[in-house]
Amino acid sequence: MRWWRADLHIHSTLSPCASLAMSPARIVAAARRAGLDLIAVCDHNAAENGRYARRLAGTAPAVLMGMEIQTAEEVEILAYFTDEESPLLLQEELQACLPDIRCDPALFGDQVVVDEREEIVNRVERLLLSPVDLPLSEVVRRVEEQGGLAIPAHADRVPGGLLAVLGLFPEGEWPLAVEIAPWTPVAQATASWPELGGRPILRGSDAHYPEEIGRAWTEFYLVAPTLDELRAAFRGEGGRKVRPGPELKEER
Repeated sequence: MRWWRADLHIHSTLSPCASLAMSPARIVAAARRAGLDLIAVCDHNAAENGRYARRLAGTAPAVLMGMEIQTAEEVEILAYFTDEESPLLLQEELQACLPDIRCDPALFGDQVVVDEREEIVNRVERLLLSPVDLPLSEVVRRVEEQGGLAIPAHADRVPGGLLAVLGLFPEGEWPLAVEIAPWTPVAQATASWPELGGRPILRGSDAHYPEEIGRAWTEFYLVAPTLDELRAAFRGEGGRKVRPGPELKEER
């Protein structure tokens, strides 16, 4: 086993809030410059650009398919997957539960799928930034039903953070781990939210521009940078460990 550096919260051109410079090819190039071993492309309620990043990256870095899902409670969840088909199936289900609001690029930004050749192959018309009409428990259930792993995104942050919005975790084992905002010190987060105690804490860049990729990270002590290994690390199995990187000094 060894330490692997990961940034598991990166947006692409498919998120209207992200730069059009965030194509899969540029994400992979920026991740390599940042020395990352593992990344996840997590667009709002969409997963299509992740597959192109995977094909471009090969194993350097390893790429998890991902999504950032906003629930009916307006809580944001990061979902990670090993294969390409499962998140694309879930994407169809989620987008059918979005409000029928057209994405006006002049107001919200573009929502485009970009392939390995840096060509736009699809434009998503329905606004992806909206919450889906599904409660948190149902979103988590559907992610896990597809073999994925769901964790709260920037749980301490307003807006969208599970703890900031709901004030507590649901009863039960979930979540196995929690992402906090890139600029929040771990000690501050655990002091403010004792519910974090005992759960692994992650930090991701929430990058919307290439230069932000890898600005915040989490290190994992694993056999390999895979989703199964992450699950084992969250449970502390076999000496696997999770170690969040330092907080950013300024909020974006």
